[in-house]
Amino acid sequence: MSKEMSKEYVFEFVGTKENFLNILSTKQNASYSNAKFYYFSNYMVKIVDNTIQFGVERGGHSGGYWFIPTITEFDNRIEFSGTVKYNGPIDNRSKSKKVIDNIICLLLLPIILIFGLYQAIKWVVCKLLKKPQLTREEKLFDLMENHLGCNRKEVS
Repeated sequence: MSKEMSKEYVFEFVGTKENFLNILSTKQNASYSNAKFYYFSNYMVKIVDNTIQFGVERGGHSGGYWFIPTITEFDNRIEFSGTVKYNGPIDNRSKSKKVIDNIICLLLLPIILIFGLYQAIKWVVCKLLKKPQLTREEKLFDLMENHLGCNRKEVS
C-alpha cells in the first residue's frame, strides 16, 4: 500500500496570509526548535520557516499524513495546493541494532497485544455506536473547511 496520496487538493482562504495566521494564533499552540505547532482536536498545523503543513492523520508512533501545500498569495485570498504525503522517521539503524530491537519487541509483545485488543474493542464500540470513521481525504476537508475557514476548489 502506498503511503502517499497523489491526488491534488486545492483550498482557498478569503483573506490575507496574516488573517490566516491570526486564526491559527487563537488555537492551542506550542513551539519546538524552529517550528510552531497548532492543535485542532485530531489535527495539527505546523509552521516551519515560510511553509505551513497540515497534519490530517496519525501514521504510527511518530509518523503521519500531512497536506504540505504550495501557498500562492493573491490580493485578498490565499490558495493552498498540494497532495497528502506520509511523513515519518527514517530507519538508518545497523543490522545488529535492528536484531536487538526485534528481541526487545518480542519481550514487549504481551503489552503490545493488550494494546491491540484495546484498539479492537474501541473500534467495535465505535462501529456499534455508529460513530463515523472519516477517510483521510474527509479529515483533510474537515480541517481545511470546518476548522480553518477555507473553501475547496475543483482541480482541473
